[in-house]
Amino acid sequence: METGKNCYMLGAKELYIALQEDNECWKWGHIPESRFAEVCILKKVCWLQIRGKIASVMLSQNSTYVAYLVFRTTSNSKGLSVTSKTTVSFNGIGMVTENVYLQRPKACEIWQENDVFPHRRKDGWMEIKLGEFEYNEGDSGEVEMTFEEVKDLHWKEGLIVEGIELRPK
Repeated sequence: METGKNCYMLGAKELYIALQEDNECWKWGHIPESRFAEVCILKKVCWLQIRGKIASVMLSQNSTYVAYLVFRTTSNSKGLSVTSKTTVSFNGIGMVTENVYLQRPKACEIWQENDVFPHRRKDGWMEIKLGEFEYNEGDSGEVEMTFEEVKDLHWKEGLIVEGIELRPK
């Protein structure tokens, strides 16, 4: 459904990805299906943090927005089925979501009702909800969105980060 409200996508190059400049951990590459010239491809890290910021003036006022991490995984991905947390904050109000997963844990593990899992988009990429926020007339400032997994210090690999997308709810 078209709303006439602004959507915005921060590409991987516009994000802070912990250790992204370390060639042992991440590499930049091109994927034809991406709308961006480069995506960030995880080689190997033991903790994962991805952050994005956007000025609220880029968005439509009097709207509730939802932020999504847009990604893919490689066929040899590992360590991405551990619990993570996300945060979206704007104007001093923050929304934290625990029990977020980039991949579903094995079937033998017990899932909780509030667990958050990714879903496949029409364009073939995966997305995971980071959180939502209200942007009202007269508000100003930056919206900050974070995905992080820093507790479970197991090696992770095979994540392809396209960016963070903000869409009106």
